[in-house]
Amino acid sequence: MTSEPPTGSGVDPEWLSDVEAEFHFTDRDNLARTLRAFFYNALDRDPLCDHTALVTGFPIESFDIDEDDYDAVDDESAILRHRKALYLTDSKTLILTMPSRPHEEASRRLDILIASKQNNMNCEDELSPTGRWTIMVGNVCKEPDASWAPREANYPTLVVESLSAVSESSRALGRDAKIWLENDDSHVTQVITIKIHRTRPEIVFTLWRKAPEGTDTQTQHPPRAVVDQVIDVTLEEGRPMADGNLCLSFEKIFERRPRPGTTEGDLVFSARELGGIARGVWKAMGFAVLQ
Repeated sequence: MTSEPPTGSGVDPEWLSDVEAEFHFTDRDNLARTLRAFFYNALDRDPLCDHTALVTGFPIESFDIDEDDYDAVDDESAILRHRKALYLTDSKTLILTMPSRPHEEASRRLDILIASKQNNMNCEDELSPTGRWTIMVGNVCKEPDASWAPREANYPTLVVESLSAVSESSRALGRDAKIWLENDDSHVTQVITIKIHRTRPEIVFTLWRKAPEGTDTQTQHPPRAVVDQVIDVTLEEGRPMADGNLCLSFEKIFERRPRPGTTEGDLVFSARELGGIARGVWKAMGFAVLQ
């Protein structure tokens, strides 16, 4: 198995915006060894940036791999530990991303904040954190960075997608939001994307949602992802500064309205809370941040 320039082998170029190398599948053991070598070398080059590889000719029966495989350090049949997968069934294409520490830090801190807000509203039992729950959405198998599902639901309504990259492009995050929001098989109604700039202390939080359905009853309007909010966090005189709050719809997440007379309501992340996420990320990246 050899690495090639990322041509995509017929895959839409939109999927290749963050791909660094391309491999062709022969067997699982060979793929595991090849991917380990690629990702470990990539992390040596830049441990604070996400790294992505594309595998062509990957059979769908090999995608659903036992999670125990990912914990087996010496098992060559394990594709990779701590990876993030996206699989295109039509073209048998697997896209694997090794999240960086800043990437994981941002997702984890947002996860903790959401759990805290659930507890404050006394509805922690009504929303389950489902993490990197692999979901089949149309002809795509997708893993988010984090996800949440209403109680007893077998689908998420809220997902988070993060990216730490040198490139100024956010096409990969927009692509991910569209996967979740523009497919009839998906129940996701809100997507938070987190773009971490690798070369400067700046993080962009974007809330995506489904566009309102058209009122023309004679025409079917396919679902469409639109940007609802964009919050930019920068470092000013050693302190994170966010230019606004981020507000998530309670009703869209829990699939019910808040109960009157309770603390239930939309989940609002203040500028200070978003700055707190940024502070943790930037410390991991080595930027000078004041306490």
